[in-house]
Amino acid sequence: MVVPVRKLPVWLAAALAWWGVTAGRAQEADTARIEVEHADRLVVDEHYPGLKLLVGNVRLRHKDAVLISDKALLDTEKNFAEAIGRVRLDQGDSLHIRAGILRYDGNAEAGVAMDTVVMYDPVMELRTDTLYYDAKRRIAYYDSGGTVRDSVNVLTSRAGRYEAAVNRYVFSGDVRLVHPDYTIESARLEYNTDSRTAVFLGPTVIRGNDGQYIYAERGFYDTRRDMAWFTRRAYMESGATSLRADSVYMDREREFYSAAGRVRMQDTANRVITLAGYAEQWRARDSIYLSGNPVVINYEPGSPDSLYLNARTIRIRGPREAREFFAYPDVRFIGEGYSGRADSLYRSEARKILELHGRPVIWSGESQITGSRIIIVYDSTGTRPDSLIIPSRVFIIQKDSAGFNQIKGKELRGKFIDGKLRHVRITGNAEMIYHVRDDRGRLIGIDKSICSEIEIFLDAEGQIEKVVLREMPEGVTYPPDKFPKQIARLPGFVWLEDERITDPSQLLEDRRPRVEKPSAPPSEPSDEEALPRMRIPRELLKNL
Repeated sequence: MVVPVRKLPVWLAAALAWWGVTAGRAQEADTARIEVEHADRLVVDEHYPGLKLLVGNVRLRHKDAVLISDKALLDTEKNFAEAIGRVRLDQGDSLHIRAGILRYDGNAEAGVAMDTVVMYDPVMELRTDTLYYDAKRRIAYYDSGGTVRDSVNVLTSRAGRYEAAVNRYVFSGDVRLVHPDYTIESARLEYNTDSRTAVFLGPTVIRGNDGQYIYAERGFYDTRRDMAWFTRRAYMESGATSLRADSVYMDREREFYSAAGRVRMQDTANRVITLAGYAEQWRARDSIYLSGNPVVINYEPGSPDSLYLNARTIRIRGPREAREFFAYPDVRFIGEGYSGRADSLYRSEARKILELHGRPVIWSGESQITGSRIIIVYDSTGTRPDSLIIPSRVFIIQKDSAGFNQIKGKELRGKFIDGKLRHVRITGNAEMIYHVRDDRGRLIGIDKSICSEIEIFLDAEGQIEKVVLREMPEGVTYPPDKFPKQIARLPGFVWLEDERITDPSQLLEDRRPRVEKPSAPPSEPSDEEALPRMRIPRELLKNL
């Protein structure tokens, strides 16, 4: 049947004009031809040789792709087809496209679908206005906005590319992934529909329905296993707890988190700030492991009474009311009015005690206190010391302008008032060297005594106000110029002033946070940052 040109449908005339630009550029390669498998009616025109108008239940085939539509215009010379009306393109069993219009170049094995486009495979569905498709490389992309759905997630973006061979999407521009439990917003994101894993390639925000907030500029998220790895200004916030670090690993199912590089954690409910090089947290167990020169700060809001604790390794476990600290080795700490160091430290919030083991020393005011083991008992708040216990090998040294006041004995019991050590009782083979001064502070003698018990009263500055010797004291008070130098120091004397911690800044060197909480929404990454080389932890590689 021959149809005059003037009777050609308007849509066909427009298509011919478009082909004058598009199909004319197609390569005349020796490629597979587009074949007609079925049409209810065939229309040809002598003025357009090589063109065929197919009407009704049209079915075309090109290699493993089948094109079905209500109407189609086929240019057999250019190996080009345009399908209109209820268009369906199926490539094997894995990829299907539905649209109102589809233009397909058989030589280039590429096409464009328009008008309410739907592309789907066994696990996902994509909807967009216009979709460009490369059948040879099995790649489809859009730049006019699209929505992707699978059985769990809904993702929207301004632009996207789908690589059917590996079931991977690459999205950019206002990317938003909605999961039943959380929402992800990103500048650029890769998503694999098989593994349901997402890779972030730009500033990204994750908001959980439970109130959790996550920010990172690079990362990996397994939505099926609920595991993730974040880097570049990584920040997390959940309830009263916040975490920022160079990189963060998260396993929400096990409630396990780890962080590395400039780690800063804060728990406002338990009033704890933690700085470290590496940290692990098991939330269900209330357990934290810290390394990389960590510092733990236990603070009281609105009060100067804070405890700064530093060691090579710190372990914390239990809720606040029953929390336990284990720190080792090279422990250092400082609080209001006191500081100390030891090889290891144990602290119990339930018992309100702090124990120092391994060459422990405490400085309080002007006094240096050592012993086999040192125990500090805190008040009901757990931040201010109440009493001091040393079970054996007690040695107290206080520097005087004329020498050192010294007291040693078997056991010590002390009392703090307003955070300052004000009263001490030493029992068992007590010895003392004490510089006696008058009311004007002039040195009038040096006393060397022994007895069963010594009681010491100190002022708010840590200076000795009064010394009381009990139970058979024996001693000699020497004039200052007659005091024998060979007995100026008691056996076991060690002055450790150079190791004293006098300010929290000594523990916070290189530990101050350098990253503030990032703000949302994220911005588009620059071109040179768009596709970085990512390093993903080994434990995640097996899930890719």
